Amino acid sequence: MDIYGNRIFTRRLQLRKIESEDLDLIVNWSTSLIAYGNCLTPENLELKQLGHQLTSGALWNSQEKLFLVAIRESDKPIGTAHYWQSPSKKETATISLKIALPDERNKGYGTELQKFLIMQLFNHKQFQNIEMYTDINNIAQQRCLEKLGFEQTISLAYEDRQVQRTGHLYRLTAEQFAREPIYHYHYE
Repeated sequence: MDIYGNRIFTRRLQLRKIESEDLDLIVNWSTSLIAYGNCLTPENLELKQLGHQLTSGALWNSQEKLFLVAIRESDKPIGTAHYWQSPSKKETATISLKIALPDERNKGYGTELQKFLIMQLFNHKQFQNIEMYTDINNIAQQRCLEKLGFEQTISLAYEDRQVQRTGHLYRLTAEQFAREPIYHYHYE
């Protein structure tokens, strides 16, 4: 199934459109230091505002999609995946993801999820670039991005909800994607 559907599957995961019954979980994760780990600052979303974003289509439209990520067999929610297209860089998609449950980290779900989204965005949406930001201390994510063919473009200091951080911007171009064997010969 392509990325335009409301539910898509990888080998072990399912990604689906956020529904109103998911809002409490998303809000709870957004206030949890455990869900965000050491490399992200909780968003502290408000239920009413998130509900308005959902009903207005701000979380699911032609430029942006927010998915709930669940384990395919059990339907157990484990995190979120989000991609968006910047109005100033229409040829570029930015991806972010969060495995919110610490017990589900380090099982390869993040790699599987990113690889799938990258393939869908290049093959079905025809983006020219995909970018991801990562905290300088998120070594696991940096290794994953390098395995997926991304190159670090810049390092920058930034403020993440009043927390000073340093991070890296990684980019994968359509040309790099086309040459990367991981996307053509090894499917997860």
